[in-house]
Amino acid sequence: MAIDFACGRSHPLASINTVNIDKAEPYNAVCAVKREIESDKTRHSIAAGGTHQVILLGSSLMVAPALQDQALFMGHEFKRFHERRLSSFEKYLGEAVQTQASHVPAVRSYCLAMGGQMASDASLIARQIVPLASQAGPVSVIYGIAPRDFHDNLFPRIDSSPAFKIFAELNDLPQLFRSEPSMNAVDQSSATFERLSSLYRYRSDWQKLAEIRGKRIIEKCLPEVVFDKYYDTAVLKPQKKGLLAGEAIGTPSVVPGAALDHNDWLKTEAEYRRRYIPLNQQKTEAQFAYLDKLIQYCQSERVNLMVVNMPLSEDNLKLLPPQSYSNYLANAKKLCRLAGVEFVDLNCAPWTANSNFVDSVHLAPERSKAFMQKLASIIAGSSLTLATKTKRQPI
Repeated sequence: MAIDFACGRSHPLASINTVNIDKAEPYNAVCAVKREIESDKTRHSIAAGGTHQVILLGSSLMVAPALQDQALFMGHEFKRFHERRLSSFEKYLGEAVQTQASHVPAVRSYCLAMGGQMASDASLIARQIVPLASQAGPVSVIYGIAPRDFHDNLFPRIDSSPAFKIFAELNDLPQLFRSEPSMNAVDQSSATFERLSSLYRYRSDWQKLAEIRGKRIIEKCLPEVVFDKYYDTAVLKPQKKGLLAGEAIGTPSVVPGAALDHNDWLKTEAEYRRRYIPLNQQKTEAQFAYLDKLIQYCQSERVNLMVVNMPLSEDNLKLLPPQSYSNYLANAKKLCRLAGVEFVDLNCAPWTANSNFVDSVHLAPERSKAFMQKLASIIAGSSLTLATKTKRQPI
């Protein structure tokens, strides 16, 4: 039990060079932002109003412009999973707010959007960061959404995501079971035990680690044995030098002027065709229920929330099944309207032009600055602006 508790608290695989959920974007990005906020709290007086915390959520559609612009602003490359403060966006917010008020508050902005983030993941990420961010000052969440965040045929199940595996708690299981009616008794028992036992939750990672270490020991003891590895090419083949499949050294970097990792246009279109078709209405409704949960959570924590419909290329929009986009947009607007949450639609000209994208879904580096500046100007002119000028008052 003590070992199990220690594993759950320390994330023992985070520093081990194997592919595991502690190496993934959710865990590292959340930890990085928490460290930044804690560090910032020591340098600024919270009693004097603190700093306004602006948190960006969403999928890679938000990650790409946010981090690509940050790299251009900084002028050097940085680690994608470990450096999430957006000093460029802070500057744009400051400039935009200055036109609205004589006093420009201190602003800190962080990107907790992540590749593949579904609405169910965004709800969990917000719950991880909002309590700490609220201690540093008023909090605004900018949630960028797109149709894939609510319907993705390549997304196996809600509890399969790294965010769910790492951050979900026992009280998240009832909604999971309602959202995934195909889960049988064994699946539900397994999901429950994963919340109770960290060792069980990490079981596949431990197995992978044991397999890799075992192969390394065999190679030392039996030099004639050679396993498949990656070395000077991206081809996995038997060779003495290189990395075994499942080993991971280093993290992805963001390079000024370069697009984040992506497929070419045709491969992305083929991939998104599989994501969109056929439409599973039950899965879509389940993800919208998680958007509603995020809205309710932000309201309960007195967090300002803005939902932004992210731009997609004209080519990508053509892949969506008939009526699915209009239904998605109507559902998102309705949830926001009923809750009094501001909804901004940026999936419109000129942003939807194919020339703005590197692969039909991700904005090109040269368009990232303009998009982030546009987002900052919208925030400055919105109902969130009052929250950036004054400290929140208790309800």
